[in-house]
Amino acid sequence: KILIDLGPGVFENATVDTNILIIQKTKNQHRLHAVTINEKKKDNIDFSTMLEKNSVILQNLSGDAWFIGSDAEQKLKEKIEHLGKPLKDWDVKIYRGITTGLNEAFIIDDIKRQEILDNCKDEDERRRTENIIKPILRGRDIKRYYYEWAGLWVIIAKFGFYKESHLYPSIVQHLTKYEEQLKNRGQCKYNRQNKVNINKDYTGQHHWLELDNNPNENYLKEFEKEKVVWQELAQGAQFAFDSKGEFFVSNTAYILTGKKLKYILGYLNSRLNEFTFEKWYCTKLGGKGIRWLNQHVTEIPIPPITSSNQHIVSQIESLVDNILDAKKTNHAADTTTWEKEIDQLVYKLYELTDEEIRIIENG
Repeated sequence: KILIDLGPGVFENATVDTNILIIQKTKNQHRLHAVTINEKKKDNIDFSTMLEKNSVILQNLSGDAWFIGSDAEQKLKEKIEHLGKPLKDWDVKIYRGITTGLNEAFIIDDIKRQEILDNCKDEDERRRTENIIKPILRGRDIKRYYYEWAGLWVIIAKFGFYKESHLYPSIVQHLTKYEEQLKNRGQCKYNRQNKVNINKDYTGQHHWLELDNNPNENYLKEFEKEKVVWQELAQGAQFAFDSKGEFFVSNTAYILTGKKLKYILGYLNSRLNEFTFEKWYCTKLGGKGIRWLNQHVTEIPIPPITSSNQHIVSQIESLVDNILDAKKTNHAADTTTWEKEIDQLVYKLYELTDEEIRIIENG
């Protein structure tokens, strides 16, 4: 019957969005009165007046997330979802970043990396060791169209590493300093009660020397491909591009590999995507934070590439190249003109009207 979205800021000590839902067990009338309360101070709100003046009627609710918006906004949503193809149906793969289980053991700085390499007994060990220490980006390092590497590295002690750990004595020496903490992570094959390592029964769980990570080796190979990267919690769209497959990312970030990545990158950073994702798909955190979670990002509709819109797609890709080149030379480079051109091209892909564009620009 009534849905009141109070948003964030209701509770002082909890970052959570709040709503009031009034329901009645009866035949569905398809007339849910819904209103969003935007006032920051919510102590003395007259809900009856708010509902009378600002509520909208939601008639076509489904099992998907509900969206409180005007008729024009509802029609815009239907149009975009009708013309766009969800990202999960594109020829792409999305993975969460590396989970270590203990960052202080597996994520190291330049100094510690050099110390580990210098402790190698010969050039063969040094070469092997260097090959499994990879540069890593944290979520906070990833910005809009660029990233700022903090000089951090991750030790890729993958699933099964313990079987060949004799080839990496310098890394084992480093990780052994954290042995007790690593054993207590919970995911390793270790008998806590008797404090006995039970390697002989190694049947699928991680050894304490290993990352607390996806055991599928193909998963790790995806990080060394050309890819789109983004942080999970951000204000607005902040998608960047790793063209050489240089970087792994931490579990506060995601990667996307596959085809047509620059077109997808331009779309993901567009004003249209920021608007639709925040309004229709995402989980918010507080007043400004947006969680770009895998399960929501895969629902983002993107116009499929056809013979009739290929020229627009090519223009977007060209503009993305311009932005990436500028940001690579200077992270502070002003690329807003190119970004706005991409926004206009995305509107063309959906053949949006002036009224629909105003909804997005003012949203």
